[in-house]
Amino acid sequence: MKRLHKIKVLFVLALCLTLTACGGGGPKQEAADSAEEATVHFLTNLQNGEFEQARTYLEEENPLLTVFPVAEGEAAPELDAVYRQFREKMTGLTFRVGDEGAVGNSMVYITAAQYDFRSAINGAMLAAMEIQCREGGTAFADYAGWMSQGIANAAMGGEETVRAMATDKNGGYIIDHRGYTDHDFMNLFTGGFYDYADFQMAVCTNTIDNVEHTYYFAALGDQMIACVEEVSEANNGELDDETIAGLNEFYAQAVQQTPGMYMGVTKDEDRVVTHMGIDFQTADQNALVNSGMVSGSYQGNMADGKLSLSATISEFEESGMTSSVTPVYKAEK
Repeated sequence: MKRLHKIKVLFVLALCLTLTACGGGGPKQEAADSAEEATVHFLTNLQNGEFEQARTYLEEENPLLTVFPVAEGEAAPELDAVYRQFREKMTGLTFRVGDEGAVGNSMVYITAAQYDFRSAINGAMLAAMEIQCREGGTAFADYAGWMSQGIANAAMGGEETVRAMATDKNGGYIIDHRGYTDHDFMNLFTGGFYDYADFQMAVCTNTIDNVEHTYYFAALGDQMIACVEEVSEANNGELDDETIAGLNEFYAQAVQQTPGMYMGVTKDEDRVVTHMGIDFQTADQNALVNSGMVSGSYQGNMADGKLSLSATISEFEESGMTSSVTPVYKAEK
């Protein structure tokens, strides 16, 4: 199965990581007498937005460095303001560090709290989906808009704890996760914002017999999380405002019984547009099949048990649809 290959935009921590943790003419670590003290310095750097300083605590072989940052304006200029907004609000990080005195006094427990960006961004996405399905427009398609709204609305999350190693190597401390995946380690400090490091919006379109079909797919990496389908047809005076209002009332009652589904009808000059939105994170698969959005053989479009963006786009293009994906990330060689 095809996969979308890209280099993640590591707006996470905005560390501007290089392939070296120390050395050169850049910032130096603050002197520390223990793993606990070094970890406090590292987290304080993050808390203060001192990302160049914070990067000196990460080693070349650290799995976190398998993803690289992309300079603003290069790969995802439409998200530049979103990244800046996140970095500014990341100063809400609070933490405490405990030295467990184990493994050569290198192990530390980091308990931290951060704004819950993950939940807030997801909520903003679903609100935008509902608006676009109910009123038309581009609220869901404007992913930079709802991501920014989510960051602005994010409330402080609860504390979580990870184990880490802060090892003294050649006079400088190297900090790495221990016992948790890199994903969990990064999300601890970013409030789940790391989940959106490789967000993509795909748009697939075609026109058959003057009927325009448009699909908007929101995906994290290759995993689709939400979709809005729009079908635009000539009205020919068949649907007046009263009829459309009645349809929307019916759809509103229907979606109340179907979690994860959004529906609506709008008028666009001399055309009528039917909208169907799906939150793949909550929608029942039977509901997806019954809605006609997916077929009973849709298992062919699954990647690791999730809906695959690349496979879906491939099938749509084979059927004659035109597709585009943004942001466009550099392909792996």
